[in-house]
This record gives sequence, C-alpha cells and structure tokens, in this order.
Amino acid sequence: MARFSLALVTSALALLASGTPMLRRLAAIPREASKLAVDDLTKRVIAYDARDNYLGFMERDALAVPYKRDGSCSALSADEAQKLPGWDTLKATAQSNWGKGSWHIVTNDDDYPTEPASVCAQDAGNVVVKGDPQCTVQTQSLETTIVGTNGTATVSQTSGTLYSSSQTVTQSASLSIDRTVTVSVGIPEVADVSASTTLSTSMTNTLAVTTTSESNQQTTQTVSIAVPDGATCSVTFKETSCTTRGSGQVPFTATGWVWFEYNDKTHGHYKWALNMDNILSEADRSSYMKFDAVVSTDTKGQYNAEC
Repeated sequence: MARFSLALVTSALALLASGTPMLRRLAAIPREASKLAVDDLTKRVIAYDARDNYLGFMERDALAVPYKRDGSCSALSADEAQKLPGWDTLKATAQSNWGKGSWHIVTNDDDYPTEPASVCAQDAGNVVVKGDPQCTVQTQSLETTIVGTNGTATVSQTSGTLYSSSQTVTQSASLSIDRTVTVSVGIPEVADVSASTTLSTSMTNTLAVTTTSESNQQTTQTVSIAVPDGATCSVTFKETSCTTRGSGQVPFTATGWVWFEYNDKTHGHYKWALNMDNILSEADRSSYMKFDAVVSTDTKGQYNAEC
C-alpha cells in the first residue's frame, strides 16, 4: 500500500511540476475553449475558456487523424492568418495573456493535427443588380389545319427559363489565392419575366478570371388545341430574352486555431494557441473576392391559339 501511495504522490508531483492540472481528461477540445497550451513534459494539450477557466486536457495522439476539409475549405497558412482584418486583435490578445516575447506564428502544427486552421469559401448571396435589365421579346407562329371533322391539334410547347451567368473577378481575396471553389450565386427576379433562382458555379480566386454557369429550368410539354372543322389555327409562342448586369462577392472566412510558439517559456509553457472563432467576429476573419456578373435569361411561354 505504501509503495502504491508513493507512486501516486510521484505522479502528482510530476503533473504539478509540469503545470498540468490533474482534472478532466478530454476526448476532444470543447466548443467553448478559447485558449490552448502544450505541456512540455507530457505533451498534453490543455484547454481554457475565454476567462482562463481550466476545461481539461487532451492526450496527444501521434496517430490522430487530421481534420478533414470539404471542397470549399483549405488549410490556412500562418502568412494568411497575419493578413486577416482582425490580426491586430488576435496579436494583442496573445500579448495581453502571455507577454511580448519573440515567437513563431504557426497554423496546422504537424504535432497537433486535431487543432486545425482552415479558410472556407462561403456562398455569394444574391447578385446586386446594376441598372435595368435589357430585354427583347420575340414571337414564333405555327399554323395547323384539320379538315373534315371537328378535332384537336397538338403542338409541343417549351416553357420556363434558361439561366446563364458569367462572373469576372474584380478583386481577389487575400486568402486562398488562385484557389478554385464551388459556391452558390443568387440570381434575382428579372423584369417580372423570370423568377429568382440560385446557380452553382466554380470560381477561381484570381483577378480578371472569368467563369460561367448555367441552369436550364425549361420543360417541354404537348398542348392540345380544339380545331373547328376545316379551320386553320395559328399558334403564337412568346419568348423573352434579358441581359442583366450586377456584382457580388464571395467571403473567404478563416476558422480554427493560431499557435503562438514562444522562444522562451511564458506562463509555464512554450506553445499557446488562440481560437479565432471565439475571439474574432466573422468580418474580422474574412477576406472577400469580388466579381462582376452578366446574367442572361431566356424565358419561353405564354402561347396563344387563334382559329
């Protein structure tokens, strides 16, 4: 029993010497965590909330599976982190907590793959229309005759709208330069002719690059027309084509952890990290790719039969 107690005391002293509290083993970093530290002796990651309340520790797992990013996200580099609008706030927070000693800024530390930093492209929202749409209206006529008896004539009618949008980048975001992402672009209602819709498009975060996207929401159906005996019927179809100019923007937003790895131990540790999401607003974590858009709509419908 004495030997067992001595082992416990030795272990406790080692933890106290390392600055690691002896409470709460975590399976993952809690959502409310704003700060992390790395214990130099045990290599555990220690989590704190914004008020420096201890939340627990997580064992370093050398075989931990790195964070998986979806197609709109990529790894945030240390250089990109320092280009964020809120970088001065993040830097000041670190200095206020742990001093102004020399450090290395690190993101996605290879030793701690479960504390990632990413930049993700978000949907563009609706295109902001500039000026009035330019529209033209065309009509097409078809004549049909049934002789000898009352009957019906059938014609094929296409209705709905074909949407096409061309986007040219006028300002690239400072994050994810040259990266191609797939985002949604909202197309507003055009001149009471076509309804609003959303297009999925691939865009490249490079100045002056143009991409196009299309959504065909037209359908074709057979229309039956009653034709009197011996009569000739004229069927007229209406087609409205519009061109609308506008602009929009795609936010590239950073999320995750930035490590401040000090050259000298400060407050008991060399490595400290801040959670951007809990400290910075979304605007302070974002850079914007801006674009001009030319939207073309081809709307078919409104047939009229005269016999």
